[in-house]
Amino acid sequence: MDIIDLTKQLISIPSQIGQTSEIENYIASYLEKVPGAEVELQPVPGHGNNVIARVIHHESLPTILINGHLDTVEICEGWTKEPFEPVIDGDRLYGLGSADMQSGVAVGMKAFDMLAALKNINVIFAGTVDEEGDSTGAFVLLDSGIKADLCLIPEPSSGTLMMGCRGRVVFQIDCRGASAHGAKPEDGVNAITEASRFIGKLENLPLLEHEILSPGSFCVLEFQGGTQTLSVPDYARIKLDRHYVIGETKEQMLADLEKVVLDINSPASFDIQFWQRKTPFLEPYLVENKGLAKEFSDIVGGNVTYGKSVGDYNAFAKHMPVVVYGPHGENWHGADEWVSISSIHESLAGYERFARYLSDKKQ
Repeated sequence: MDIIDLTKQLISIPSQIGQTSEIENYIASYLEKVPGAEVELQPVPGHGNNVIARVIHHESLPTILINGHLDTVEICEGWTKEPFEPVIDGDRLYGLGSADMQSGVAVGMKAFDMLAALKNINVIFAGTVDEEGDSTGAFVLLDSGIKADLCLIPEPSSGTLMMGCRGRVVFQIDCRGASAHGAKPEDGVNAITEASRFIGKLENLPLLEHEILSPGSFCVLEFQGGTQTLSVPDYARIKLDRHYVIGETKEQMLADLEKVVLDINSPASFDIQFWQRKTPFLEPYLVENKGLAKEFSDIVGGNVTYGKSVGDYNAFAKHMPVVVYGPHGENWHGADEWVSISSIHESLAGYERFARYLSDKKQ
């Protein structure tokens, strides 16, 4: 099966977050056909299974880990095409997850097959789940003790070599006012109004400039509050995303938000906490361009870039060098997502060049 047909096959299997069992089984059965591969489904409680395939020749040899996430986002409003019926229009292949990242998973599966044939390298393919959530699959894999000298991730990077990324935390801000009759709002403290004042002052947050990574950012993700009666709302909640760069700390970001509360001098009370999640928040990172990472970037070629949003690559980067290299696409997490067919071929060609280089390399 060629790379485009494989991508189309993966797109046609519904695999929204939390619903990946069918694609897990398909990929496992595909990789079982790779000579010498040992394949397992690694349970990720509450989220499905990681698909792990290994070809280990000797523990003394360098090991390359190829990672791709198996889950997609949910179907959003606005699609004009059937999300699970891949359609080609010119150079574009449409479908849910076509760019993020079924095309990359297909590239990774093909790259695993190529590298598995080499006797001077160990290779592992890890299809992880819950990347679109809290990267639970990646953390389960890392907690199992997996090690590698280089991690390659064919996430959509438009043919560039992504060698670093910002980090991310999420805050929960609870605002408590005082209820009163809605006809006499002056007798109460409107939590919605006060929380809105807080949001209005977020533009003043100090965002650190970094010499390589893009500056930090913030985004209000949720805003909840209100009553069903004619009463002054006494409670509101804000869920706030904060992407950050190397040099910023969680403690300082929390202090910055607490200063916003002081600046608005609100009669309401504010409680600011980190959003509760079962996995660690993803930290910013930069990859040193040396060793196998440099060899890969030199052989593949192209511009070096740095990501704005987080992914499983942040988790892996705490344990090994990570290079993200994959196709070009648009409308990720949006309607009518598509991936460039020519860029899929170009990405696969880059991995093929690296495989040939390793094949010729003397240990």
